Amino acid sequence: MVPMKAESPGTAGHETAASLHDTCLAALRAAVANYETVDLAVTASTLEPLEETTRTIPQQYRLRGRPAIDWMWLHAAVTTAAAAAAYDRGQHARAASRADRAASLARAAGDGPLAARALALRARVVRPHSPAVALQIAGSAARIAGRSPTRALIAGKVATSACAAAGDAAGVRDAVARAWATMAELGEEAHGRPGFSLDTYSPADLALACAEALTTVGAADEAAPYLDRAASLIARSGQTGMIVSVRMAQSRAAVARSCPDRDEAIEHASEAVTLAARRPAEWVARLVRDVSDLAEIRTGHGFDELVAITSAWITEPEPAPLPGAGGGADFGAMVAASGRGGIVPAPRAEAPAGSGTTDEI
Repeated sequence: MVPMKAESPGTAGHETAASLHDTCLAALRAAVANYETVDLAVTASTLEPLEETTRTIPQQYRLRGRPAIDWMWLHAAVTTAAAAAAYDRGQHARAASRADRAASLARAAGDGPLAARALALRARVVRPHSPAVALQIAGSAARIAGRSPTRALIAGKVATSACAAAGDAAGVRDAVARAWATMAELGEEAHGRPGFSLDTYSPADLALACAEALTTVGAADEAAPYLDRAASLIARSGQTGMIVSVRMAQSRAAVARSCPDRDEAIEHASEAVTLAARRPAEWVARLVRDVSDLAEIRTGHGFDELVAITSAWITEPEPAPLPGAGGGADFGAMVAASGRGGIVPAPRAEAPAGSGTTDEI
């Protein structure tokens, strides 16, 4: 994704709009760069006025042509970032509506990979309710992502987790292989740094996603090399959110292995909670609760103290709308616009005999 810059047609109004565009773009870049280290509530409060500004400026200055499209792209990018922040704060309905709107805007602005990234987030919202629908969304996203870092993200983060949620170990392994093959086709400039991005995807993020999915389907030992790679790549990154994610993945793997090690698991989880306290987030609290439950099952003892510490980070549950239900765009129309009706096979655990694979993702 190459950020566009508004061109001034020479009028005072359009010159002002171009200057505002540069200012808003700089603010968005700063929010993305600091996403893993700044409190998510601060990030959300920064993005909210940017959303409104990027939405209203084209009409206010009566922009047409290239400048109007540039603002549309910027509005899509800001809304995608806002959707991610909402998701990580546990505001799934808000994340879904923003992701729908961002995908529609990005498609209209001609940026397929950005639209696909917004849809990937939409799939993550849907995944707990229906892994099959999440895969369908992922397939539609992959078809507009091209050979981009976003396509690797879709296979590595979305398809693997959806297959894992359905207990489809073979689907997880297929998606893992596909994601790394896509990454191999991309140059290092496409990798960016670990953590949240709108246009890159780091090998650290991919390794983490693969490890999480493999652990979920009972292949924690197989996940170990991916965890080691992720831990090595983020060790000196300074990306707090990513480090927390890796530590929690290591904690889960420690209790999920054939010989669970609660001491190792609690060590990783404690480090994660200490780091996360600088930017408390709902997603961390839910991970702690999930891994504690697994530790209780595997070892007879959970992480009661850590669960208590992080419980205040969880807000009241919010219903997450399914595709097309109250979102900013009609997902059915988005699927149709992808060119092939959006039919992607369900995970193997749910698919009838003779159905396909996740090859399109």
